[in-house]
Formats: sequence, C-alpha cells, structure tokens
Amino acid sequence: MGKQQVGMRLKEVVYTLSPFEQNVMAGLFKDIPHKVMHHLKQNVLFDAIPFCVLPIAGIGWFCSDYIEKEKQHHRY
Repeated sequence: MGKQQVGMRLKEVVYTLSPFEQNVMAGLFKDIPHKVMHHLKQNVLFDAIPFCVLPIAGIGWFCSDYIEKEKQHHRY
C-alpha cells in the first residue's frame, strides 16, 4: 500500500495572531464617552422609558398603595 493524499491542498492565506499578542478587551473600553453619547443620542426614547418614566410611575404606585394600606390598617 502506498501513501494516499487525504485531502487537497488549498491555496489560501490564514492570518492569525499569537496568543501572547492578542488584546481581546482593547476595543471595549476605547473612547467610552463618545460611545455613551452616541448611544444616548440615537435611543433617547428607548432609554427614557425604562430609566425615567417607569421608576417615577413605580414610586407613585408604591406611595398610593402604602397610603391606602395605612387607611385600611385599622380594619384588620
């Protein structure tokens, strides 16, 4: 039995980095203020609803429920 070639040799270039030279988290923290302002300018409505309107509505609901419980406390 002779040697058989298992696969065909592809002519392609593969670019890789050494594990010692990779900096995976570098782009995450680069220019944070610009990224935050860009996000806030594009999504003002979607940011305002969960972070402004819902907490105010939740506090109002809690206060009205607490006052109602104080009114009804003597009945139970």
